[in-house]
Amino acid sequence: LLLNLPTTINSTMTLDSHDKLMETLLQEYKILTEYERLQSEDLSGIYVTPSYGNPFLWFGVIFVRSGMYKDGVFRFTITLPSRFPNDSTTPVLVFQSDVFHPLINPNNGVLDLSDAFPKWQPGDNHIWQMLKFLQYVLQNPEEHTFQSDQLPNNEALELLMENRSEFVARVEQCVEESQQKLYDLPSDPDRYYICFDRFNPDVHGPVLESMKKNEPTEVTTPPSSGLSWVRKGLYQPLSK
Repeated sequence: LLLNLPTTINSTMTLDSHDKLMETLLQEYKILTEYERLQSEDLSGIYVTPSYGNPFLWFGVIFVRSGMYKDGVFRFTITLPSRFPNDSTTPVLVFQSDVFHPLINPNNGVLDLSDAFPKWQPGDNHIWQMLKFLQYVLQNPEEHTFQSDQLPNNEALELLMENRSEFVARVEQCVEESQQKLYDLPSDPDRYYICFDRFNPDVHGPVLESMKKNEPTEVTTPPSSGLSWVRKGLYQPLSK
């Protein structure tokens, strides 16, 4: 992204407002860079997109392809702190449906990230690392070494350690429910919310066949205007 930054301060812009604008544009660039890094990492089965209305809210979905949660399709959101990425506050990952897991709070769906990120280190820690951790704990819950005796879901931990069959049964129930809710729409839809349509042979069939044949798909990208996505008069990243 090329930002068309002002080179001079005009008569209607004070020094403070100019500095604030520059700070906002820089934060916008860093958020976009953070999102772009996801594409260069091996995050197979995970899809994430920032909200249209709020750049600090990202929508995500994970298709679990192995382990106890295999075939689960779990939606989640990531909320970035207001000063991200220059903030020592850890972003918050919240599941939108029930996921029975020792590290996931059964009351609010929050994933406990403290094992992986005891303290968020700006510049060293990134969203892709959070998603790698998410991928790992869903695919390998029995291999993860839990660092605390007080976990968000101690019942899940006890069953995992002492009653594997009951734990698996609870997980399978979550997997089934996630599949049933796959096509549900949010009550307050966002333009960039990740939605899924049921398979339509007439619409999706040709695309599927093309993918099976590994044929390239032509994608036309409009040229960049070189402008920022900060709405005039607002100091909020990605506000337009």
